[in-house]
Amino acid sequence: MSRLTVIGQFFFSRKAGMQLGDTITKRRRDRFERSKIIFPILLAGWIPSILTLIVSYTILRDTLESRILRDRQTLIQLVGHLVGHDLSRSSDIINYYQTLPDVARILGGTNPTPVAQQWLNTAFYSHPNIDGMFFLAPDGALIASIPTAPEMVGKDFGSSFWREQANASEEPVVSPVHARLTDNRLVTNIVAAVRAPDQRILGYVGDSVLVERIGRRLSTIEFSDRFLFEVLDQNGVALFANDFKPNPGGSSAEAGVLIKEIRENKTGHFEEHGSLYSFSPIENTGWVALVEQPKALAYKPVHDLLQRMTLLAAWLVALTAVFAWLGSRFYQRQMESKERLEREVVFNEKMLANMPSGIAFVDPTSRRFLHANDAFARMAERFGDLPASRDITEITCDDVKIAPPGAIERVLTFGTPFHLTEHALKDQTGMTHFLDINLLRLQGAHETIQGVLYLVEDKTRDVTLRQELIAANAAKDQFLAQLSHELRSPLAPVIAMVGELEAEVPDSQPVREALEVVRRNVELEARLIDDLLDVTRISKGKLQLSFETISIHEILQRAYEICRNEIEAKNLEVKFRLQAVHTYVQGDPARLQQVFWN
Repeated sequence: MSRLTVIGQFFFSRKAGMQLGDTITKRRRDRFERSKIIFPILLAGWIPSILTLIVSYTILRDTLESRILRDRQTLIQLVGHLVGHDLSRSSDIINYYQTLPDVARILGGTNPTPVAQQWLNTAFYSHPNIDGMFFLAPDGALIASIPTAPEMVGKDFGSSFWREQANASEEPVVSPVHARLTDNRLVTNIVAAVRAPDQRILGYVGDSVLVERIGRRLSTIEFSDRFLFEVLDQNGVALFANDFKPNPGGSSAEAGVLIKEIRENKTGHFEEHGSLYSFSPIENTGWVALVEQPKALAYKPVHDLLQRMTLLAAWLVALTAVFAWLGSRFYQRQMESKERLEREVVFNEKMLANMPSGIAFVDPTSRRFLHANDAFARMAERFGDLPASRDITEITCDDVKIAPPGAIERVLTFGTPFHLTEHALKDQTGMTHFLDINLLRLQGAHETIQGVLYLVEDKTRDVTLRQELIAANAAKDQFLAQLSHELRSPLAPVIAMVGELEAEVPDSQPVREALEVVRRNVELEARLIDDLLDVTRISKGKLQLSFETISIHEILQRAYEICRNEIEAKNLEVKFRLQAVHTYVQGDPARLQQVFWN
């Protein structure tokens, strides 16, 4: 491998490495420029979007939670009102009988049991909303009851559940839930003290309401989403088990915790062990209506909202990223277009500045030169009477005496381009110059007139060269004409001498053939001289044709005779098929023979 080859490969590999390095550097620079665009767009899009979503979510969450709690509270109040309504109707019955004189008379009489039992048998069945009724002595012993319990007469009838409250109240009181002594069914007693005029307690009248009756009415309500409804009495005992069946288990530690939370809480809601509780006191009973639901289910709309907001935030982030990327691409293309446009502007400015032709742009309103290259400024000074001290952009087009007066106005008015070829003007030294002047009106996209393009080209050198060429061509034609005449003059005697020799020589075949060769070559030389003269005539437009009636066959044969020696010398064979029907035409025999011969 030669040394030059090694050096060439070295420089080639170095150039390729430099190009690769430039490409990598350009990509890194473009990536850095794009990141400078993307990050501000992302920050400008993400921060307000995320803050807006956070604020919106917080407001919507608080509003939704408040609405959920309010709806739960409304529901539990309605259910509690339903339970309280059942108890209040029974309480109204007892309140009525509490003040009835017959009841006071029965309780204040001697041996009240038969009379009281008879009275209960009459009064009880007129009230379908109660499940039992009883009369008790001042010590709480049973006097009479429905359902009847003869074995309990004279014994305490569960007065410990309500006696203290009844003695202290003028109104009927609701007892805690307990098992009824006659049949062990869960009931609540509504009891009122019957008093004498001196406020002495004569005894007690009361009725019983079965827990299962309350449960049957509540079971008609459909609760969804693991919605558990419960009623707690004064002691925190839950009235119901599952499906609003009476709860035989009595009080529990969990119920005790709940009743404690209820008594300490004033808002109507609290959370315990992952569940959300809402409660409402049942009026005039000391009971509490309670609803329990897992917190996740209670706030499921909030969680759904969070998921939707998160999905929306993800979409916003993704769309912002996409828009940021598209924006960076758009910005990059805009910057590339701007740089390319700047390069084109710089290139055009440099190209216009270095063009030999004068180029200027005339404002359509002020008629001033908005732009002009150096060549136009120099031409304006040399041919347009522009003082050297004045700037070309400070004057109007009328101050430059290059284009004919009124030409620019006509171009602006009618829009017809103006073109003046080889217009003669004298410079400051008096030398004549020839200029091509072009004026063109420029219009914008909306047909608005932008101005006039003023183009001036100095054609003096072209005119001078053309005149010199014309003169040289004329001299050539004159020389050829004289030369042809001088060359043709010696040939005439030669042709005459050949004719005389052919007439005087004996019939010698070799001599005649030699004379024929001399004649043919002299005639050929004469034709060459004629061709030279024809070139001169053609260039001057003076070639003339002499038309006459001639035979094409004869012209072809003459041309063949002229070229026969050359044809035979080259061992060529020419065959004629002279079968034309019309052999005579109007033409110049010499020119046609020249065409066939050539």
